[in-house]
Amino acid sequence: MKVVLSTPPGKTTELWPPLGLLYIASSMRQRRGDDVQVIDAFCENLTGQELIERVVEADPNVFGMNCSTHTFLSTIETMKGLKERMPDAKLVLGGYHATFAYEKILREYPFIDFILCGEGEHSFPQLLERIEDDTRPSDVDGIAFEEDGEIISRPFKLIEDLDSLPFPARELTDRVEYGYSHQNIKLTFGKFTTICTSRGCPYRCTYCSCAELSLRRWRARSAENIVEEMESLYNQGYECCVVVDDNFTQNRRRVEEICGQIRKRKIDMQFYCEGRVDVSSYEMLRQMKDAGFNVIYYGVESASQNVLDYYKKNITPEKSRTAIDNARKAGMLVVTSYIVGAPIESREDIKRTIDFIRDSRPHAIQVNILDCLIGTPIWDQLEHDGLVGPEDWKINHRIFEYMGKHFSEDELTKFKKLAYGAHIDGWKNINLLTELLRLFMSNESARKIIFGNILNPNIRSKISEEQPVPDGREFLRDAGVGQKEYE
Repeated sequence: MKVVLSTPPGKTTELWPPLGLLYIASSMRQRRGDDVQVIDAFCENLTGQELIERVVEADPNVFGMNCSTHTFLSTIETMKGLKERMPDAKLVLGGYHATFAYEKILREYPFIDFILCGEGEHSFPQLLERIEDDTRPSDVDGIAFEEDGEIISRPFKLIEDLDSLPFPARELTDRVEYGYSHQNIKLTFGKFTTICTSRGCPYRCTYCSCAELSLRRWRARSAENIVEEMESLYNQGYECCVVVDDNFTQNRRRVEEICGQIRKRKIDMQFYCEGRVDVSSYEMLRQMKDAGFNVIYYGVESASQNVLDYYKKNITPEKSRTAIDNARKAGMLVVTSYIVGAPIESREDIKRTIDFIRDSRPHAIQVNILDCLIGTPIWDQLEHDGLVGPEDWKINHRIFEYMGKHFSEDELTKFKKLAYGAHIDGWKNINLLTELLRLFMSNESARKIIFGNILNPNIRSKISEEQPVPDGREFLRDAGVGQKEYE
């Protein structure tokens, strides 16, 4: 069969390959030998109409698209346009949003033929067999469809043996020049891709749907299988790779085995990854740095234990501080993320986080206003409390839309500016110049980021944006934080 898979239309400067679709394409080829084409509409900045024309020209039997909450409406508009142009083609929708809202989608948008819930490497090829045989796919795990007004669905199953999956078919999107940037500041250089070494999450953070999608189970590829893929990438000329795992450092022994094999095979690449602050010993981080893991990203989220408990992070501010210190000591470039706007968060809590950012001095930070996404415990609670409208599941929402009396959008935006300003303040001490020079000398990624952006006008504008507002302390103090807490 002829199959076209695509990301939703849109625009982005963060050009990451669609790893999930490339995994599915590889599985289709291996299991069935299908003619598969992948269009990365998101990273090619295609409009919906441009994507429709590309797909119509390809004339597939089956078209599949993934979507998130952020891209759902543009996805639906594209699917509707395709059905009008290709009425005989079967349309399949997958991804996080489709998994959690499959019944709503099928009832409201009848032009969607099938929804694939969960992981698709096994289910999608089986669905193609049923389409080819013109039989009902009611026996295929994770497939939902509407028939005579009834929603037919079968629960999805997790893929246990990740080593059995073929490597992603990256050659299907080689027309796209991928790279990692943040707010137009380039963070990767040379030939770039991503890799997945494990799936799932055993934790239960209230703002995240990953645990629900993975049934709170963490599954890992073997170190040998991972490094075999890394070596293949290195031989193809890739220079930089982001590990997209939610919990790369979940198992220290596995991490150390991966790093040992990278060094043994002399794979000279730069790796970026996420880590958990409670699995961040200096010894492990030092081995990671020696193997090329130059950048690590920590989800600190808050410096208030009260807020961390609300998010069910199962960490402490002390563990976060230790992790940042250990990673900096190991020579890694440290990026930390924070969330403001939790319903139980006070201004004192936010002040603790701002002070933590200033004192702990990560090399870069990201501050987000709390999102409320379908599939997360926070969304479930809002829905239980009757705060969610009947159409709210279709788009992304932020907490102030439901809890505006707690913090307004303007207040949360101002908190973000204060946090970015505190980050700049933390590095103004001239005594820290030695540490920055040491990082520059020992970390290739840091050197490339600095030299690669030295003439980038976005750097100057970004720094100016991140300066604290002049009345920042008065803003917090007038809101209930006393002067003594600052002195």
